[in-house]
Amino acid sequence: MTEYGTLEHEDGRWVLRFERRLSAPPDRVWRAITDPDEMKAWFPSNVEGDRAVGAELLFTYDVVDQDDPEQLAAEGLPLFAGRVLEFDPPRLFSFTWGPEVIRLELVPEGDGTRLVFRQILSHRSVAGRNGSGWHACLDALETHLGRDVAAADGFALYDEYVARMGIALGVPADDGSITWEVVTHVGPDRAREVIAAMAEWAGDHTAAPLRWDVGTSDAGTVVRVTHDGVGADPELAAVWHARLTQLDLYMAAGVFHPVAPEPWVSRYREVLGA
Repeated sequence: MTEYGTLEHEDGRWVLRFERRLSAPPDRVWRAITDPDEMKAWFPSNVEGDRAVGAELLFTYDVVDQDDPEQLAAEGLPLFAGRVLEFDPPRLFSFTWGPEVIRLELVPEGDGTRLVFRQILSHRSVAGRNGSGWHACLDALETHLGRDVAAADGFALYDEYVARMGIALGVPADDGSITWEVVTHVGPDRAREVIAAMAEWAGDHTAAPLRWDVGTSDAGTVVRVTHDGVGADPELAAVWHARLTQLDLYMAAGVFHPVAPEPWVSRYREVLGA
C-alpha cells in the first residue's frame, strides 16, 4: 500500500485511487468522512445536504460569498452541486461531485480501518492536479484522526503528481504539429481570458505558432492547442507540455507555478521518434 494515488482506467473512464491505513476504528472514520462538521477538517469544501441515497448536495466555501460569482471565480472555487449515490454506514459513502464521482469505502483491518478513496474523473487531464489535492486532503484526514502527518510542500506534491499523471502527451501529426487537450471547470470565457494573458502563465512566447480551440463538453470547458512548429523536437514538445500544465493550474486556481519540462523530454523522444 502506498500513500500516493494511482491512475487507473475502468469501464471507459479514468479513476484516481488512494488507499490509506488508518489507526481509528471504522465507526470513528465513518463520522469523519460523513459528518458535515468533521468533513470541514479535510474535504476541500463544505458538503451541505442530507446523508441519504438520492439527496441533493451542495459544495460551498466559507471564504467567499456563495451568491457572488465574481468572488467564486476570483478564488477559483466552483459552486458544485451533487447527489448521494450510496450511503451504507459504516462502509460506503458515494456521491457525485459536479461531473465526477467520489467514492469512500471503509474496510475493517485489525484495530484500524483501510480507507479506499476513488474519484471517477471527468477527463484524463485533471488527474495530476486533483491527485495532488486529494493527497493533501487525505493527509489532513489522517491528522484529524490523530496521526501526526508532516505537512507536504504543496507545490512539491503538485510537481510529483503532474510528473506521474499530469495531462496526456500531445498528439503529433504528419505535418509536424502537435496537439494537446485539457479540460477545466472554469467557463470558456475565463479560459479565453487566461489564454489571452499568455505572458502571465507561459512567459513571453506569444509569437509561437499556436492554434487554440475552446469549446464545451459534459466534462467542462475543453481547451485544445496545436503548436505548428514542434516537428521532431522533443525538448520543444516538453516545454509546451509544461506550459500547458501551467495553463491548467492558472485557469483552475489563478495560481502561476513554473513547471520544469525535463520529466517529459524522454517521453516525447519516444512519441516523436527522435
